[in-house]
Amino acid sequence: MAVDAATHTVFVADGPSGEILTELAFSPELSPTELAVTPDYTKAYLPCANTNGKNEILAVNLTNWTLYSLPMTIPYPAQFVLAETSATSAYLAEPCGALHRFDLTTMSSQSLGAPAVKASCVGLAADAERIYTAWEHHAGGTIMELDTNGNIAWQYDIAGIPTNIILSDNRLIVPFTNTAFTGEGVALFNLSKKRRSPAVVTIQCPSCPSSLAAYPCHAAVAADNQTAYIVNEDGASIFVINLNTAQIIDRLAIGRSLSRLYLIPDTHLAIGTSNLFADLSLIDLASGPLLAVTNTKRQLLSSIAILP
Repeated sequence: MAVDAATHTVFVADGPSGEILTELAFSPELSPTELAVTPDYTKAYLPCANTNGKNEILAVNLTNWTLYSLPMTIPYPAQFVLAETSATSAYLAEPCGALHRFDLTTMSSQSLGAPAVKASCVGLAADAERIYTAWEHHAGGTIMELDTNGNIAWQYDIAGIPTNIILSDNRLIVPFTNTAFTGEGVALFNLSKKRRSPAVVTIQCPSCPSSLAAYPCHAAVAADNQTAYIVNEDGASIFVINLNTAQIIDRLAIGRSLSRLYLIPDTHLAIGTSNLFADLSLIDLASGPLLAVTNTKRQLLSSIAILP
């Protein structure tokens, strides 16, 4: 399932053949910023910025393939996420960093506050009881865990600049890029331990003058929760990390910019999306080669969903 910004449609394509199975149009005034599917695969939500300022959420019924707008107005959806185990709870961060909680059944919302200092929310994740946020600010970055009312449970300052936050089982994966004093890498938080200091995997050393920024920006985690694939948007590569040992075990040279990675279940294949190229790439994670790239006039957003 993907969004085409050129034709203003949401479409579902058959994986093996590429045949378009369903295509649903939305208003050209809307610009989706995310695509989130409920855990039971019955609905998909697309928070949208509107040119008239009345931002909204589109919903797709994945049973009868209908698209409609929820009867509510939302702030600009810079970040948006569904709670991992819920089909009704969603969280949104504005560009200014203000957080909001939404009940998509009652169509109600609650303001959860804003950061005390000027900061941008660069990543959101949530489960039934907690919200996890990644913030960029002048001193680097901060990772926070909050309850569903916005109260801070703990926070951790990292030296690099976080680019995202991914929740997988009892782990938080936080890719970060460099500053003038730090390199790039991934911070791994084990949520099952009371001590919240992460294991840090360094991807690139800041003291290497000839090195270019890799810009780690997204992670996909294998079904066994032991292997993570870290996408390097500027480095055109994927680092493979053993989450148990916090060690890099492989590097896959892709040769083109990727922004997100989605694993295809029960295979060694993945789909990479690209903000730069607005297309999809099929990648063999076992050997690393780029198998195929979509060749259409579509402008595909980097947020997609793989449906069973």
